[in-house]
Amino acid sequence: MKLTTFVLLAVMSFGLNAAGGNAFIKSKVLLEQSPQAVEANKALQEQFGDREQSLRSLAQEIQEMEKTYQNDSAIMSAEQKKKAEDNIVQNKRRFQFEQQSLKEDLQAKQRELLQQVQISIKAVIQAYGEKQGYDFIFTDAGIAYASDAVDITDEILKELKK
Repeated sequence: MKLTTFVLLAVMSFGLNAAGGNAFIKSKVLLEQSPQAVEANKALQEQFGDREQSLRSLAQEIQEMEKTYQNDSAIMSAEQKKKAEDNIVQNKRRFQFEQQSLKEDLQAKQRELLQQVQISIKAVIQAYGEKQGYDFIFTDAGIAYASDAVDITDEILKELKK
């Protein structure tokens, strides 16, 4: 009797899996390792790499100015000190402005590229789900794909209209 129950359960689960099933995707892995994501990161580096390097160079220049000022301020005239201080402040302001500008431009481009990558990944997941006959494909963030066969939206709308 137990063997028959086991065989019956096995056949039923096989039938369910053949007709449709569920799957799971680690979305973070897809967003980090997909060729589309790798290409997007490469494009970001190409577009913003020079600006980042320029910003690093400016930061080093400011550090050098501050170090020189600290070392030489004892022998500087009041006018020379004022000029050096103004130069340091001016360069720090420039650094902050360029840093903020880079941050904003980088974030805008990241959002744009992420959206493109997500659209591409979603299309592949949907096509794969349809081809493999899945009812649902879940991600760690929710549902990535749901078959129209399990869509009960119209039935719920009918109930709501009652």
